[in-house]
Amino acid sequence: MSYIKEIALKNYRSFVDARCRLSPFTLIVGANNAGKSNLLKAFADLSMFVSRHGDVDDWSQKRHHASKSYDVEIHADWDDAGPLTTRMLTDEEMEEARKRREEMRKQWEAALDGQHPFKPAPAAKYRGFTGTLSVYAFDPTVIGNPEGGDAIPFIRPNGAGVSWILDKWNSGAKAGRERFAQVVADLRRCVPEIEALSFYDVVAGKRGVQVEQFGLPNPVPLSEVSDGTRLVLAILTLINLESPPPVILLEDINRGLHPRLYERIVEFLRTIANEGKTQILATTHDPYLIDEFRDNPEAVVIVEKKDAASTLSNLDDRLKTFLEPGEELEMPLGQVWFSGLVGGVPQMKLPEILKPAKP
Repeated sequence: MSYIKEIALKNYRSFVDARCRLSPFTLIVGANNAGKSNLLKAFADLSMFVSRHGDVDDWSQKRHHASKSYDVEIHADWDDAGPLTTRMLTDEEMEEARKRREEMRKQWEAALDGQHPFKPAPAAKYRGFTGTLSVYAFDPTVIGNPEGGDAIPFIRPNGAGVSWILDKWNSGAKAGRERFAQVVADLRRCVPEIEALSFYDVVAGKRGVQVEQFGLPNPVPLSEVSDGTRLVLAILTLINLESPPPVILLEDINRGLHPRLYERIVEFLRTIANEGKTQILATTHDPYLIDEFRDNPEAVVIVEKKDAASTLSNLDDRLKTFLEPGEELEMPLGQVWFSGLVGGVPQMKLPEILKPAKP
């Protein structure tokens, strides 16, 4: 299994100099505006660097606002392919990069044998980074809406495309039907009252997803079921793709979900990540979801902001600051984080009644 085992950021967005370890499935926690989303965006920018043969255009909007240096870096280290570093180019370097790409384009058009005449992307060996990664912030209002016709068969960051893919799986070859059956089976584990998924025609070849539920005589459009059900369906569809993204980046993974479902969602995601099919990074604010990482706190990354700079820490390192070797926690892992003992929570002002009395 190949995955990015470490990430380091220098003068990138809200980060000045930060580094942390990563796992096949990493949970990212922290207060609002701490920099969690910026950490996910770093992977999207890294994939752009790889897919564009090492040339990166103007990163001026991605530089830390307090920094005047061009020394902006994203450094990732794979467990089996080694390190990869990308940085912001100076104005002169950007001009050279544009000229180089234009020359490559001309040579490509002149190539008679149809073979790409250039050196492959500098990181072609890095987990198949052949396109730009997306940060998925699923919108339940678009998941399951009628799709088809000229729709492109991929899942967009907001969840559009789920209907198209599920319909194609259900009506296609055996491999697709098996993936569809797996999604339905996993969805039923999360929402037992669902009996099956089917599809209904709208106009011009567009079809929507509908849900058949026990006790109801007729199916209902997916838009009529809960936001949480639609979000679960989008996640299950994404991880069951024949070729999922090399790194799946999920914002607010538990949004709209009942806490009792966290165990199963984590099980699904951890299984697919440990099988080596993809690496997963997800953000959350929920202590109950953190509890699902009680046996591997190293897979939880804490993002904090101090003096206008975001920092990164692994939860297991924070626990070592107050636990003796071999000592176990006396409270749930999520409660430890929520209490503020390990950081990564909003700094709240004490009510007047709790403030120390003045001498």
